[in-house]
Amino acid sequence: MNGHKQGGINTPDCEACREDLSAVLLGVASEAETERVRAHLQTCADCQREAAELRQVLDGVLHAPPEVAPPAQLRDRVLQSARSSRAQSIPAPQSAPRKRPRLALWLPTGLGLAAAVAAFVLWPQSAPVRADVVVSAGDSVVFASSTGTRAPLVIRSAGGQLRRVSMVTSQPAWFTEAVYAGGRAYLLDAANNQLIVLNVAQGKIERRYATRGGAAGLAVEDGRVFVKTASSGELLVFGDPNDAATTRRILAAAAPMPETDYMDAVLHVGNRLWATQHTTGQVFVLSGNGGQLLDTYAVGGAPVGLQQWAGGVLVLDVQGRLLELAADGQVGRTLKLAGNPDKFSVMNGKAYLTDRGGTVSVVDLQSFRVTRQRTFGTPMDIAALPDGHLALADAKRGLLMLMPDLSDV
Repeated sequence: MNGHKQGGINTPDCEACREDLSAVLLGVASEAETERVRAHLQTCADCQREAAELRQVLDGVLHAPPEVAPPAQLRDRVLQSARSSRAQSIPAPQSAPRKRPRLALWLPTGLGLAAAVAAFVLWPQSAPVRADVVVSAGDSVVFASSTGTRAPLVIRSAGGQLRRVSMVTSQPAWFTEAVYAGGRAYLLDAANNQLIVLNVAQGKIERRYATRGGAAGLAVEDGRVFVKTASSGELLVFGDPNDAATTRRILAAAAPMPETDYMDAVLHVGNRLWATQHTTGQVFVLSGNGGQLLDTYAVGGAPVGLQQWAGGVLVLDVQGRLLELAADGQVGRTLKLAGNPDKFSVMNGKAYLTDRGGTVSVVDLQSFRVTRQRTFGTPMDIAALPDGHLALADAKRGLLMLMPDLSDV
């Protein structure tokens, strides 16, 4: 969608967005519909306001129980009503353009908005279809879904139980990175320009930081939070948790790009901070607090990932390379890779690389070669767990738990 309002008149793109909006926010829209709504909301302030208003309604219902207890099987009835309305709104060939009923028209006869919406936000639901980022959080795993679902954050306990965490945003989230430190999961939502801090034990969001510019890289060290932005080319440094002040350091020229290209990384190693800028093919080395630029390495390609390994740093190039850098920035070894891997994790001498094209690859870091590959749906992120297993975030198959050889747990 690329239409805008002109002179206060709704364009066809605005109408289509608003027809799909309630389905997206309730999590019953298709992935294609969700992507179209997200793209339109990036450019249309009026539709953003309508989305925010509807989100506020949902948030109010979540924290204020309905006046009467919802009838049994209400959630199933609402879902069936929504799906039936959507099916009836699909036109026959050569018919007039479809008009999807909005949220209020989907509710079963005789039920109020609060009671019907409560069925979605208070009743247990299955795991999200989509998982975009994942992080090991002590004996739990936290993952997030970039869809219109009302509770995009999920905590998976060691026993496999799922605990959903609600989050109100003006636009469907677009999660780019997650890290864990001090009992908290930090998650970047680039679509809403925010860093979310989730208290894992309590299952609630403690605070949010503003992170404009296509935030993609994330590290937490000694109370400081470091965020690398892909589009604006900045390093953001948040200090004391009680202080909202932000230090901004420009590392590269701004380069507008779609959300799907928000890729970069930041890594804290010893008294150094490493950061990538994939649009320029550079890796930056800064002082541990991010205050001073110490060196710049031109590694070429499009570096998007950083991991520590054997006294050096591994750099993942989304154009198809894995580099081993020494402490002085010299490239020691280079492994050419098929496809476009963009996320990776290191465990027990092996690197696990995800490619949105469908594959997960295992690289033996001693021999520096690929030893295993497996095809999934749309792998988005991978995390090594303390027990030796892997957690894979897949946009089509959700959260998958794997053995080190990529077989299912």
